[in-house]
Amino acid sequence: MKTLDIIIHEQKEFIEQCIFKTKRFINSLKLDNIAVILLSGSVSRGDYMPGKYGGMIDLTVMMIKGSKLSALDILGKDEEPDIPYHCVSYLGQGFQIAFHELFDVSDFNNFDESKKNALLESKVIYQQNNVYTSLLDNITIDLQKKLEKEKNKGIGYINYLLSGYKKDRWISRNAYPQLHSNLNKAIEIGIKCLFYNNGKYAPAEDRILYYSYSLPKINSSYEKIVRGLFKQDIMSFDDYKRREEIFFKLFLPMLV
Repeated sequence: MKTLDIIIHEQKEFIEQCIFKTKRFINSLKLDNIAVILLSGSVSRGDYMPGKYGGMIDLTVMMIKGSKLSALDILGKDEEPDIPYHCVSYLGQGFQIAFHELFDVSDFNNFDESKKNALLESKVIYQQNNVYTSLLDNITIDLQKKLEKEKNKGIGYINYLLSGYKKDRWISRNAYPQLHSNLNKAIEIGIKCLFYNNGKYAPAEDRILYYSYSLPKINSSYEKIVRGLFKQDIMSFDDYKRREEIFFKLFLPMLV
């Protein structure tokens, strides 16, 4: 498997070209009412790989508070109305743009977790009067305490799912698929907790496992541990016990 570090190294020159194209696009816009423009997604991370289906560069454009201008006013016609972002192209390069008013700390705290992750991994391309830098300073106050709270909540739910009471309910019915399903949910929560333990909110579920391999504070045998956890025979109680042992002995200690 190509890890994040490998992809970033392989795509370095391509990413630089994408950033150059992004800056050209931004320079074509009227910026008077724009508070912040963020480079988001895989270009921001450095692992953008369009592949055979192509792709677009992700941007977040935030208007100043009270602006009445729409995405159409600022960016032009949405070229892909079926995609839930405002999509435009400039000199042959496609851009997928989240367009909204500048948020505040209270708004950020109410965002879903994947959006928090996406915003905090984004890079500032343009901002008025250092407004976003100041906002980030306020957002990240006590961030580690907030993440620790989320981690403890996650571990608490893991212990509930895998408690003796819960397991006995399904063992007595020979409902081994449900035991495996509960363990799968515990693994999913545990991977989220790995991000908290590494000072990050968790990314979206369709990429959380892949990016967990590149977290710095994980077991050196993490890939092997994951293989053992996800291999399963859902009709086997013995296989459940094997997986549960890996989870408690090798996975959970990474969260300490």
